[in-house]
Amino acid sequence: MTRTRSVLLGLLMVLSARGLAAPGDVLPYCAVETAGRSVEVVRPGPGDAPLDDVNWFARPVPNQEGHRIVAVASHNLNYLYDLTTGTRIRIPDTSDAVATPDGRFITVPSHYTTTHTVNFYDAPTLLARLAQGRDASAVPPVYAHAHADVYDVYYQSVGVVSSRADGGRDTTVYRMMFSGSTKPAPPGFRIVDYTVTRERGAVTVVPTTPMRLCPQITRDLATPFISKDGRYVAAHDDSRPGRPASLKIFEILATDPAGQTSTCAERVDFGFAAGKADFSFDGRQLTFHISKYDYLTPFVTGGIAAPAITDVVVADLVYDAAGTLVGAGGVSRVTTSTTEGVGHYFPAFMPDGAVFYVSNLVPKNQDGARRFELRVASAAREPRRATLFTSPAQREAADAIGELWRQSCAPALTPFRPPEAAWAVASLTPTQCRQLVDERWKPTTDPRKAALLAACDAR
Repeated sequence: MTRTRSVLLGLLMVLSARGLAAPGDVLPYCAVETAGRSVEVVRPGPGDAPLDDVNWFARPVPNQEGHRIVAVASHNLNYLYDLTTGTRIRIPDTSDAVATPDGRFITVPSHYTTTHTVNFYDAPTLLARLAQGRDASAVPPVYAHAHADVYDVYYQSVGVVSSRADGGRDTTVYRMMFSGSTKPAPPGFRIVDYTVTRERGAVTVVPTTPMRLCPQITRDLATPFISKDGRYVAAHDDSRPGRPASLKIFEILATDPAGQTSTCAERVDFGFAAGKADFSFDGRQLTFHISKYDYLTPFVTGGIAAPAITDVVVADLVYDAAGTLVGAGGVSRVTTSTTEGVGHYFPAFMPDGAVFYVSNLVPKNQDGARRFELRVASAAREPRRATLFTSPAQREAADAIGELWRQSCAPALTPFRPPEAAWAVASLTPTQCRQLVDERWKPTTDPRKAALLAACDAR
């Protein structure tokens, strides 16, 4: 029995004695835990080999068949995992295998290659091996980038800046972003533009000199990820003393390979802290995980440890008539965990807009076998909340309601920190929220109660 569940049962006994719940019932506003309300696929499935380790993040791989395929690392080895069929094969290198948005290449950063090069592998070759169920760990790269400034980089993301076809000549410019090492200066975030030309079956790759990423992104905890068009970067910003840390989006306005730098401008400030983010393929949404207790939980290998909890959120992005990103819209909480050390994290978009994420079922610091699931869920019909963090009054009300939920439903949980309590409201339906406030907010004559009830319906 989990710590939270035992606490809930004890609470229900007390409430039952007060006439608020029958023995064995779960209070409607306490029943919020979900690993995804609209889950399309879960692997491993019945009869599949268990997944007992996941290193760092995993990422979807676009493919012509439309299968749910991801690159995932386990026990420091890279795999392709077809979540549609359950087939799993080895591919080269040890972690951080990331496909290009067009599905042509699977890339691995130098920290995880034996040659300390950034490797590009032909994705169709690896996918053909996956379809055949054949090991692909010895497939050579079609290109390996060696440079002092990318000698020891990791956790990359890739965007397609441009693509054009001219007769039998096809040219695509990929923008890859890395973290790692100490060059050009700590924390070492940098970008490289790779011009890839295909002609008569031959592939040539010309990289720019590695360039320093946006000067506004200063610390390793920023965990930046680039958009699929290579234009925007989502990053955590806690660089301003006395200002709350926040997830932000920056636009890359210009690059200067000769000066090894780039120019950026802040476009969106979400107003709350969050972990690694991923842009949808159409650029209209952003997904990320939120964290309880462990601040961002930015680096995860082998699961998360209690008392941390992580959950998946999707946010809408807003553009002006000229196509420039100008703000954020509603946010939806896709998953809710109430068990410390159990969470859902490192979400990423599939090409069709579904959300993929890693779920660890056993706390990392608990004895026993580790178990992980890889899930794909739809967030299209999840309710959106547009004012949860943009309205100070709504934020204050959400903090109060979130803490009321913890005290009423899970008092043994590590207490919420101020930014965390509001997210509890995103797990409640308006009906659950109103019932919670109506039954549990005391005294009943408190004038604030009406404002909290109104906040339950705010969207």
